[in-house]
Order: sequence, then structure tokens, then C-alpha cells
Amino acid sequence: MQRPSVVEQFFALVQCGIGKREELPCVPSPEEWEKIFDIAQKQTLAGITFAAVEKLPKEQLPPKSIIIKWYGIAETIKRKNIELNKKCVLVSEKFKSEGFRNCILKGQGIAQLYPNPLLRTPGDIDIWLEGGTEKIIGYVRKHFPKCAPTYHHVDFPATAGHEIEIHYRPSWMYNAFTNKKLQTFFTEQSNAQFTNTVNTGENSFQVPTASFNRIYILLHIYRHLFFEGIGLRQVLDYYYVMQQEMTDVEKVQYIKEIKRLGVEKFAGATMYAMQQVFAFDTSTSPVKPNKRHGNFLIKEIMLAGNFGKHDRRYIQKNGLFAKLVNNARRAFTLLLYYPKESIWAPYFKIWHYFWRKKRERTN
Repeated sequence: MQRPSVVEQFFALVQCGIGKREELPCVPSPEEWEKIFDIAQKQTLAGITFAAVEKLPKEQLPPKSIIIKWYGIAETIKRKNIELNKKCVLVSEKFKSEGFRNCILKGQGIAQLYPNPLLRTPGDIDIWLEGGTEKIIGYVRKHFPKCAPTYHHVDFPATAGHEIEIHYRPSWMYNAFTNKKLQTFFTEQSNAQFTNTVNTGENSFQVPTASFNRIYILLHIYRHLFFEGIGLRQVLDYYYVMQQEMTDVEKVQYIKEIKRLGVEKFAGATMYAMQQVFAFDTSTSPVKPNKRHGNFLIKEIMLAGNFGKHDRRYIQKNGLFAKLVNNARRAFTLLLYYPKESIWAPYFKIWHYFWRKKRERTN
């Protein structure tokens, strides 16, 4: 029997971490453990994979030096999650007191779906405020006059070391027609999101519902595939979203929405990726796995890492030239798989340039 590759061993370790298996298919060598540890960091799954290491049979454990490093990272992740949970409450309550109903997108809300929420690598605070684009931008400018709004969010001054992104739109699409449908979906679903509360032990705040996240998190992954690149953490988030119980009515509505938004093939790709990486049971999935698109997605994930920071195909520098080159290369790569969105990308970017310039003039 052929020995599993390092990537296959890493996938098996992740499956151990999420309770899909109890041991690895082979005993990794010290060199393989170093590579597995490196992949875990690139994919921001160090906490989840450390949970797996703690469960492995003694003969399969990594060298002690690696365990110590892994343990240190896992403890740091736990501490940051505790701090961020508390911060989410403070941020949410602050904006409520200013007259903005809100909910915490992604991050700390999704983390509550994990077996151990404290082991999910945290990011920034993304918060969706009710009130509309101009009202929210105007509010932020009172606190941060030099803010630079984009189509869907504006950065708020960091407090206590935590970056805050205020969203007036949870996400967007390049295709003007599907984007209009998406924004209608967000508007129709907004009230339920601003009133859905999750408890994190000592803390509680508003987060999106499961039915909303089935669409939103899928589109978040899709957006990052086009914009920066994605890591397995985002896909694991979706795995736990899709693990939530879904009624027959919700399945019908899910299929209706992804077809309306033109992302049924990408949904199939995501189901296939979750099946291969996380041993996701697709027998009850509302969408059949798409092997061709799924293999492409897995390849992109493993090449790019979290937010594309490890993708050597693209220029890892700031600046207009680097962005133009990277956008052109990415659009060409994705054209064969998602042409409707890829073709619209340059038009959206030109339109967005003038959208931002207009708001700079009104500053």
C-alpha cells in the first residue's frame, strides 16, 4: 500500500481534530511532522490540529519539540478567543447604544459551532450594522475623519489591539445582476440576523442564523477565491455551518438561493472539498459534490493558504502594479470555472474606483 503524502496525512490529522477518525493512516517521520505543522499554520488550523495531537496514540505523536511549539500556539489561540469574545460584546453594545442594531459576522459566532470554540484561530471583528451605507459612513467619519470606505465595509479605529470592520453590506458580487439579488437577500434577511443571540459562556451577542450563514459563508469563501485566496479555516467554518440541522423546506430554499445567485457549481465544489478534506457526509447534502470544481478548489486552497499569504504565483507586495498583475492572473485562472463572475470583475473594479472617489470628495 502506497504511503500517504504529507498533505494526505495533514487532512487525516484535521479529521482526527474534528472527531472523524481516531488515528493517522501511518506514523509520520520527524521531517513529515515539521511539514504537517507548517501546513497547519499556513491554513490557520493550528488549534484544531493540536486537539488532534492530544488524542493520537502514543506511537503516533510528533517529536516533543514540535508538541511544545504546537501547545504554545494553541494556548495563545485560546487566550485570544476569550479576549475577543469579551470584545465582541463591548463593540456590539457600543453600537447599539449609538442606535445601530447589529450582529457579529463570521468569526466568533461561527466559532460557537465548533466542538471547542476556543481552538478556532480568531481574526478581526466583523460587525454588520443596521442603518444604510451613508448613515454608517457618516457616523464612522465623526470618529475617524480619514476613513476610506469600500463598497461593503469601512474600518473602525482599532481598540485594545483588535481591528474592527463595520459592514453596511455583509458581502458583494462582481456581477451587477447577481449582486442586486444578493443585496435584496441581505435586506430581506436583516431583521432575523439582528435579533439572533448566541451565548459564549459568560458573554452573549447577536450573530447570523444558520439559514443565513449557509448562503453568506459560502459567498464569503467564493469572494476570497476571487479576491485574495482562501485557507482551510474558512472551509472548515462552512463545514460546521452545514453540520447544522436543515429541514426539507430549508434545503429547497438553499437550492433556490444558490441557483438565483449563480453559485451552484461553487457550492458543489465546496461540498466535494469538505468531503475530501473533512470526511463530510454528502449523502444528506442539498447539493451534489462537483469533483472537477472541487479538485480545483482544493488545489487553490493548498497553494494559497490563509488569505493567499503563501501563494507564490502572485506578487506579495502592496502597490497598484502588483494589484493589477495579481488581479489579471487570478481572473484568467478563474475564467474557465466561473466565467460570469470573472468577466464582470474589471467592470466592478472600475466602477468601485469612482464609488470610492465620490466618497472621498464628500469627506
